[in-house]
Amino acid sequence: MYRQVVVALFVLGGSQVLLAQDYSSPLTEFGVPDVQGVWNFKTRTSLERSDVYDGALEIDEATMLENMLSTPDYVAALEANGAEAPGPQNVGGYNGWWITPGDALASMNGMFRTSLIVDPLNGKIPWTEAGSAVRRAQRFQNPMGVADSDGPEGRTLAERCLVSFSSTAPFMSSLYNNHMQIVQSPTHVMLLAEMVHNARVVRINQEFRDLPYEQWLGDSIGYYEGDALVVETRNFHPWQVGKERLTSTNMKLTERFTRVADDKLHYSFTIEDAELYTQPWTGEMPMYTGENLYEYACHEGNYAMPAILAGSRRQEADARAAQ
Repeated sequence: MYRQVVVALFVLGGSQVLLAQDYSSPLTEFGVPDVQGVWNFKTRTSLERSDVYDGALEIDEATMLENMLSTPDYVAALEANGAEAPGPQNVGGYNGWWITPGDALASMNGMFRTSLIVDPLNGKIPWTEAGSAVRRAQRFQNPMGVADSDGPEGRTLAERCLVSFSSTAPFMSSLYNNHMQIVQSPTHVMLLAEMVHNARVVRINQEFRDLPYEQWLGDSIGYYEGDALVVETRNFHPWQVGKERLTSTNMKLTERFTRVADDKLHYSFTIEDAELYTQPWTGEMPMYTGENLYEYACHEGNYAMPAILAGSRRQEADARAAQ
């Protein structure tokens, strides 16, 4: 038996949040909206909208199935072109067992979203001309992208399991490990990403600090507005800026976490940076109650490192012998 649910539309910070009229957001024991828990945000919806959808933000299931590459085919393409590709220059990596990007586009308002971006309406990042040039340059200036086997410190920071290669500020779906955890106290909120356990500690009802250094994930303050936890973050570390490629040292990130059902959060983010973008822009997606958050052990780099270094030493020895 299906029960018709009447919904009401609220506009919050440029994003649309649908709440069931009979749903009341729970409160913590200290009286603020309770958004705690482990949340899964995997989705096949990309940040920007593909032209295949002719500009439509929301589509029905039939249109999604007609235009979206199925997840098994998507994973097979990843395996064929990188994860398990044959050839002497590619020794293999992840197979499909590891890859869990989601099985469908993000479901919002009973329809399926073709992009996380909802503003601008075209679903595209509104780069300035200078900002687009900065973005292109970052591809070659990322300090975490160095790959050199002279020593373990020469491998990329992601390969050494020191940083996440997925986006955690803002949260966006990646190949796997698309979970995060929220823990609330009267004075602080922790936003913990599954990938490499990146954590942001949000100070509630405080001001931004004038620090003599940049924190890795920036300086975050928060407050409650209606049923939403609002988090504002500034002053990102320059390496984090290069990693995310959407951010800058001048960027302000505003995120909203709103519980719309016992097992569902509405998540939205707005990025402001006049140097990179012609306007502030907003993305949104649902998060669902997730499984337990397990340790991100990232064992591949640990076990592979002796072989990587030994191979490099062998190449050096062969080169000396040839001389």
